[in-house]
Amino acid sequence: MSVFKITDLEYRYANSSVPALHDVNINLDAGQCLGLIGPNGAGKSTLLSILSGLLIPTSGTLHFDQNTQATLSKFVQKNVALVPQEYAFYPQLSVVQNLQYFVSLCGLSSIDGKTKVHSVMQQCQLQQVSTKKAKRLSGGYKRRLNLAIALLKDPQILYLDEPTVGVDPISRTAILALLKTLKNQGKTIVYTSHMLTEVQDICDQIVMLTQGKASYLSLNTQQKFITITFAKSLSANLTKQLHALPIKVECKEAQVTAFIESPEELLTMLTLLGNSQLAILNIHYDQTSLTQYYLNHMEENDSTEY
Repeated sequence: MSVFKITDLEYRYANSSVPALHDVNINLDAGQCLGLIGPNGAGKSTLLSILSGLLIPTSGTLHFDQNTQATLSKFVQKNVALVPQEYAFYPQLSVVQNLQYFVSLCGLSSIDGKTKVHSVMQQCQLQQVSTKKAKRLSGGYKRRLNLAIALLKDPQILYLDEPTVGVDPISRTAILALLKTLKNQGKTIVYTSHMLTEVQDICDQIVMLTQGKASYLSLNTQQKFITITFAKSLSANLTKQLHALPIKVECKEAQVTAFIESPEELLTMLTLLGNSQLAILNIHYDQTSLTQYYLNHMEENDSTEY
């Protein structure tokens, strides 16, 4: 079942000649994790603000399929939580005091509130620092507290903006494990991060924003790539023949990298290289990572302004 659908969305800030977002189309199902990636200034935070009801699109539509009765603001208030990149707690209060304060805003009874505070402290592994002032926490525990506050309202949809920035490996592992658990429980997650290995690990869909425009990256049909290093540089004629193949090929002095989508493409390239009779020093065959997808996309779209 779809959770939200974005259709032909555009947003333009006042006095700006260029839209921050344009022609954005996204459809996310319940229990899925959507990864939003892209360079700084690409529109990720603007899109999160629209999804949170903080900004109204200039044009296009945003529709939450579960929102049958309430207004958008009421629906978001009840069902959505945002974990911002900035710390969203009171530094002079302890961990448990912060949680007690924020749970008091959720409209729960005193008993239910205490139960919820205890539950999220366990979920985010905050018990051992419960009485410590938030300002004295490590970066990893601060991130966990940020997440714990969002979980107090038991949201069905969770937005996370760079939730592992500046954290240690143990806290990063704990946060990612918790997010996987939440997803298995049916929570829907929108996740923005520059840590592409994290995005690839936990996300079911990945949307890349570049200059305000969204494009899907498929991880289910990842390309394979092969890199072959030779004992001497490629001739101009061989380089020309390789570039004429119906596949993407990169040639650098004594090295060839080709992005392969079928066994036939691989055989065609290897046959051409075999006929050259060049001595081979090394062959590396692997699957293209999300990081490589990202770098290839940015290179193809001339992102020098970033």
